[in-house]
Amino acid sequence: MNRPSFWREVGVALALSIAGAIAFHATAVVIGSATALRLVIAGLGIVYAISLLRGLGARVGRMLAIGAWLALDVALFVFDTPLLLWLMAQTFAIWLLRCWCCYASLFAALADGALGMFALAATEVAAAHSHSVFLALWSFFLVQALFVLIPEDPRQRHATALPDDADRFDQAQRSAEAALRRLASHS
Repeated sequence: MNRPSFWREVGVALALSIAGAIAFHATAVVIGSATALRLVIAGLGIVYAISLLRGLGARVGRMLAIGAWLALDVALFVFDTPLLLWLMAQTFAIWLLRCWCCYASLFAALADGALGMFALAATEVAAAHSHSVFLALWSFFLVQALFVLIPEDPRQRHATALPDDADRFDQAQRSAEAALRRLASHS
């Protein structure tokens, strides 16, 4: 699968941060800041998942991934979990989605997991020091944008270095003809 560019991910991070901050401040007055923050986190999580699936060009399992994400959000609402668990669950879901779409090696998956934990830490520091929803979201999504820099599995690069379909067909045809010649000479 093709990975999106770093700058595309930075643009997504900025757009989600702005939209999240506006949504939080617009809804906090009506439903309270705790519920508004949970709604914003759930909404941004699903929007980021859709953006990630589109950016990666995922073709198989998109509806399953979105359905699982929505089920996670519903479970978080029903069980009324603490905010930290909301953040950890969304980060874990992002990690799972990227592992499913991007990585074939354990090292890359673990590096992405570490990136997710660093994103949570950056979010906590930004929120604690600035008390700004925008800066907390920006810190989270900006760190998440670094996933495009995680090296790909060398086996994937080797697989893309193989000849294209026409060359493989020609090679298979030559191998079959050589096998037929060997069979004919033994008869």
